[in-house]
Amino acid sequence: MKMKGPSPGFTLLELAVVMVIVCILAASAAFVSINPTAKVRDAAFNLLTDLNLARSEAVNRNLDVLVDFILGDRDGYLVCLDPDSDRDCHDEAAEHIIKEVFFNTAVQFYDCTSAPPYPKGGPARTPAGTDLAGKKGIIFGGPHHIRWQPDGTSSDNGSIILYHPAPENPGKVKGSPYAAVISSGATGRIRLMRWRQGSGWSMK
Repeated sequence: MKMKGPSPGFTLLELAVVMVIVCILAASAAFVSINPTAKVRDAAFNLLTDLNLARSEAVNRNLDVLVDFILGDRDGYLVCLDPDSDRDCHDEAAEHIIKEVFFNTAVQFYDCTSAPPYPKGGPARTPAGTDLAGKKGIIFGGPHHIRWQPDGTSSDNGSIILYHPAPENPGKVKGSPYAAVISSGATGRIRLMRWRQGSGWSMK
């Protein structure tokens, strides 16, 4: 019976390649952790994904689906079925909750509840031109929710704006705010926009 030889293991070149990949991943993670715009961008893209999830669930299940926003120490949102049509995810049974999301503690809805003055370095209006004074970054038809209907449409057009307030001064914007904009109730189209001081809102 022929005995197998010892495993050759990794070559020096293979180990070097693995180390380079690990270093790149570590550097990317560090960049995101210290870059306020990256944190807001990631939360905005996740919100965009979940708005589309809610819309597709409404179509697939032939039921109303809500995205109900959570305001508090950690902002976020719930995605839920709304079989009782009360437009509230917070009183739904556990089996009706599709997803629950809380933002990174550095990210929140754009706070203009005491504006003016507006947060320094941030917008005074939504991408559609609506004044943000007195708002908490959620500007559309429903008080704090978006309702997707079984035909894939929503009557709750508007914007959801996220930002990172400076820890030392909540009245100052750190990094670039992002907005998820529902631009057409008839089509349910959703797009992301980014605010840059000096140039305003632009498509992402």
